[in-house]
Amino acid sequence: MNNEELPRPNGIAISIKAPLINTVDIYGNHINLNDLLKDFNGVLIDFFRGNW
Repeated sequence: MNNEELPRPNGIAISIKAPLINTVDIYGNHINLNDLLKDFNGVLIDFFRGNW
């Protein structure tokens, strides 16, 4: 059995604009990227893929 991890795709370029996120978090709080950017100078978006 080969335990080597397959190559991962490259991430998006720094200059690419993030999609306009409008969702709900695991606690039921609404998250809207436009609203966050009105209150903060920037937003860090971390796309996490679990291994389960």
